[in-house]
Amino acid sequence: MTKLKSKTILKRASHILSQEFSTPKDIAWAWVTLLLSQEEGRRDSEEKRYSRIAEFEAWILELNLPNDPKNTHINTVSPEAVKNSARNIFEWPHEYIFESPATPKHPDSKIIYNDTITQSILDALKDANGSDDRVALMAILEGYAKEGKKPFASITKEGIQWKGSNWSEGGNYNLLTLKSLNNRLANLRKKELI
Repeated sequence: MTKLKSKTILKRASHILSQEFSTPKDIAWAWVTLLLSQEEGRRDSEEKRYSRIAEFEAWILELNLPNDPKNTHINTVSPEAVKNSARNIFEWPHEYIFESPATPKHPDSKIIYNDTITQSILDALKDANGSDDRVALMAILEGYAKEGKKPFASITKEGIQWKGSNWSEGGNYNLLTLKSLNNRLANLRKKELI
C-alpha cells in the first residue's frame, strides 16, 4: 500500500485526470489510486484494488461518453466528463492534492489557496479550537453557508454545495459531505497545513 503513496505514482494519476482525454482504463486506474491514497490506514489487497478499477472502468464504458474525435484508434474519453457523471454517485479524488499554497512574499501577505473551499475549512478548524470533529466542523461550515459566505451555495440533504474556482452561472456545484471533508482534512494534514 505504501507504493500507492509514492509521489511519482500519485503525480501520474493526477496527470491522467487533468488531461483532456484518457482511456477509460487509465481514468479508472488513476481514480482508484488517488482514492486509496486518501484512505489512511486502509490496506486493500491487490485483487480488491484491481476489481475496483475494473468496476469503475465498466461504469465509465457504460456512460457511452463521446470519444476524442482526433483519436479514432483508441477509445479515449474526457476525465472531466466522467467526473461530472460521477457527481453524487461515486467519490471523486480531490484535484488539489498536488496544488501547494502560494508562498507569501511578505510575512503580512495572504496565502492564496487554489481550491476555494480550503480556506473555509481552515477557518472552521480555528472556530472549533483546532478540533477535527467532522460533525462539529460540518455544523460550522453549514453556518458559513447560511451566512452566505463564499464559496458556499446551499445546503442539501446530501451535504453542502459550493462553487469551485472555475464555477460560472448555471454551472454544477461541488458537494461537501462528511466523507469528503474527512479526505480533505487528511490531505491538509499531509501538506502540514493543519
